[in-house]
Amino acid sequence: MKVVIPAAGAGKRFSAEGVTTPKELLPLGGRPLIAHALAEAKRAGFDAAVVVVSPAKESLIQYLASAELPLPIETILQPQPLGIGDAVLRCWRGEPLGVLLPDDVVIETEHWAELLETHRRTGAAALCVRPVAPDTIGRFGIAECSGDRVTRLLEKPGQSETASNLAIFGRYVATETVIESMRKSSRPAGELELTYGFALAVQSPPGVRAVRFSGRIYDCGTPAEYAASQAVFQR
Repeated sequence: MKVVIPAAGAGKRFSAEGVTTPKELLPLGGRPLIAHALAEAKRAGFDAAVVVVSPAKESLIQYLASAELPLPIETILQPQPLGIGDAVLRCWRGEPLGVLLPDDVVIETEHWAELLETHRRTGAAALCVRPVAPDTIGRFGIAECSGDRVTRLLEKPGQSETASNLAIFGRYVATETVIESMRKSSRPAGELELTYGFALAVQSPPGVRAVRFSGRIYDCGTPAEYAASQAVFQR
């Protein structure tokens, strides 16, 4: 199985702070964030990675072409920042795909073993979830679950809208049901989110399964979170 690593985002939060380097090349523990993502994919046992990049990120494209990388990669261009869902659609070749968002660096790989085994056992799409403080659920996509079966996905709900505090964490197995759901979904103009496909796939057999992630996360999604992760990162 291949893993998709979406890396075409505009990085507006970082550019607003005067950072011109693509976020994926920012260092953490002496290695670029994209190298951590590829290392995780290698540890998880993926055959190859497909990195979706913006044509404007020339230095990232050059890095992926010239660096010594832990597994074979292919780069696919996303001409405009059209969202993670669009990035995954561009990589679809009729076979299930892993999806790994590089903003969060993790050292563990048990979550991938569970995600892939859950998919193989059930045929369902799968995603990672993690518990968050109830007063922060409005910052995340939230999964409601019955056992490991996802019954509903909500995007940044209010506390009165759900009793769940299980936030979606950016590790997925996307199936044909997810892909077709994204193709059919009605959505606002602009970015296509992967969550749309998973939310609709919940309603179609074999559904969507959740795997709980409880490991250490080094969040690098914003300048403040990146700085905090740099301060505490342990190889």
